[in-house]
Amino acid sequence: MPEAHNGDVTLFFEDEGDGRPVLLIHGHTQDHRIWEAVVPELLTAGLRVLRPDLRGHGRSTRPEAGYHFTHHASDMVAILDMAGVPSATLIGYSIGGGIALEMALSQPARVDGLVLVSPVMPDRPFEPAFMENLKEVARVARTEGIAAAMAGPWAENPLFAYSFTKPGIRETANTITRDFPGAEYLASSRDRVERPWTVPDRLAEIDVSTMVVAGAHETPGFRAWAEEAAAGIPDARIEVLDGCGHLLPLEEPELIARHIVESASR
Repeated sequence: MPEAHNGDVTLFFEDEGDGRPVLLIHGHTQDHRIWEAVVPELLTAGLRVLRPDLRGHGRSTRPEAGYHFTHHASDMVAILDMAGVPSATLIGYSIGGGIALEMALSQPARVDGLVLVSPVMPDRPFEPAFMENLKEVARVARTEGIAAAMAGPWAENPLFAYSFTKPGIRETANTITRDFPGAEYLASSRDRVERPWTVPDRLAEIDVSTMVVAGAHETPGFRAWAEEAAAGIPDARIEVLDGCGHLLPLEEPELIARHIVESASR
């Protein structure tokens, strides 16, 4: 697994295949393995697939602070630089979708297209129930350890409830999250990043082909963010998948792969 550097942060990533590059950005508490079932079809289609571990996740560095969307977007640029890739189609899942949106606005020359899978919307607050769960995750992480937090309150987050009704999804997700090091929850200080603009106010400036995918059984807040992204980005398309929750890379990997192939071919 190659690595890139952004200041004192080391970022590990998988680099497979040749052809037009796609950058797959995972969600919070996960790592590059969330895309495992998506990748084969992308390679068969002749794409070059870059799959990083975000800072604080997987094998990447775990800084004590620096987990804002701006930090992650800067890391993605460092990975593209290290890979020798001038620009790529970005595929962002959950918080990775927020990172992709941040990068599309702060580094537009590096972005050829967007596939936003159940995206977080930067600069928008999370739903109250989701935030209460995160507070409990942080409390357990600090008192009982990150493994207990992942196996306990995080696994019971309402965001995953519908997905976990499907055979094997909980087990696959938990295999990944149990390796989450939890640096962000154990950080000694919270990020205070201010910029003179917000992502929602600038969605209309994004001028690349954009596909938004959401599960019909997302929580209302995540559904609203997907719809906001699709409505705000010019000519964006949206598909809401019946019978799906939030964990779309695990629930519908072949469909997600087809959307990626289509978007990378535009």
